[in-house]
Amino acid sequence: MNGWNTAGVGDVVPRVATGIVRDGERASVIRLVGAQDRSELILGGNGGGSTTGMIQFREGDEYYYGFSFYIQTMVYGEPGAHNLIMQFKSDDDGSPNFGLQLWDYAGDGGQGGGRGLWSHGAAMGGDRFLAPVPERVWHDVVIHFKASRLDAGFYEVFLDGVPIDARSGVSIIVPSANYVYIKDGLYRNGEEIPGTSEIRLDAAKLGETMESVQPPSSTP
Repeated sequence: MNGWNTAGVGDVVPRVATGIVRDGERASVIRLVGAQDRSELILGGNGGGSTTGMIQFREGDEYYYGFSFYIQTMVYGEPGAHNLIMQFKSDDDGSPNFGLQLWDYAGDGGQGGGRGLWSHGAAMGGDRFLAPVPERVWHDVVIHFKASRLDAGFYEVFLDGVPIDARSGVSIIVPSANYVYIKDGLYRNGEEIPGTSEIRLDAAKLGETMESVQPPSSTP
């Protein structure tokens, strides 16, 4: 858990396991059962419950953030039941302006959408289908972003090396807040989509170039 903290973990502390990994010898396992809502890690720290070392992104900060995820089993969300695996969380009590979630929703009248990675939050234009993400295979996400609360930011999202979404003139930071920080894991409406959901997270990197956050070229 080095490089993370569990200050906002929720119902279940993620565990570390071997076997199914993207980089190195271990990966984080996030598992929710029943009506549990949340099991999340915050980027920055020494693996404990203190926020010391948490990485904050303020107005004008520009970085690349990469991480890999593997869906072992999933109860997918749909409108009315968020199911986030990553978010830029502002230092307030409200919802994030930027999030990535797993939904299975065909859309009104069966047009568009489907099972896969969806956007979430005002900076991303709400809930939109971005790309399919098959289960039990590693997927690599890279986000190039500039943080702002003044509609002066931007983001680009890459999935498995392919650009899938981008917007400029946006506020990744909620305008009433001062900064955002990164949360990875599972954050869902457990009462609306109960059951067992499990993902693995690995190869999380923060850098100033695309190359610096790239995962290994092949899955172990």
